[in-house]
Amino acid sequence: EEEEGRKRRRKEEKKRREEEEKKRRIRRKGYTRRTDQVCSCGGEFSRRLRGRHMAACLAKAGIDTTLISDSAVFAMMGRVNKVIIGTHGVLANGGLVAPAGIHTMAQAAKFHSVPVVVCAGLYKLAPLYPRHQDSFNELSSPSELLNFEEVDRILQSNGEACADVQNPCFDYVPPELVSLFVTHLGAHNPSYIYRLLAEYYYPEDHCISGASSLF
Repeated sequence: EEEEGRKRRRKEEKKRREEEEKKRRIRRKGYTRRTDQVCSCGGEFSRRLRGRHMAACLAKAGIDTTLISDSAVFAMMGRVNKVIIGTHGVLANGGLVAPAGIHTMAQAAKFHSVPVVVCAGLYKLAPLYPRHQDSFNELSSPSELLNFEEVDRILQSNGEACADVQNPCFDYVPPELVSLFVTHLGAHNPSYIYRLLAEYYYPEDHCISGASSLF
């Protein structure tokens, strides 16, 4: 009976180890699937093509990367499990002043119930409140979208300008489209931004003259 008991315990111990090893393999595989597949927007509407540059850097680092056009964001969002973005500034209400095009991406993520994670240092906090979509925005050079040589050809053919080129630098992203902020001091919900402002700003700093120049 003692021998049978030892055999039974050894068999149970072996089975338990096999189950633990199986769970570890599943966790490793799941981790690889989540982190080694990245989808990057090309940013083809700007001559800077930052999305292509990031995709090239990720591919060079050995990360499986899919490059898509800006217009394909909504179609591809259903295949994504999270959106990770940077931002130019974080406003007092938890909204973002982000590069142009981010608002459309955040709306697509909300429609598909995909969380939007914003990576930003606390130095990007601003005690300012937006009034509308163009708050704290500015226009960049139209040459990023339309070459001056092309404009000259249009003028020579038609004799007058027939295109008004608007090239905004930023989008305002409201806090309801943001799921989480990740900073160098931890992760925070958009509703917690006012507490961070209270910790890192004096009350006198909440009234800033010439606020639009900050961005």
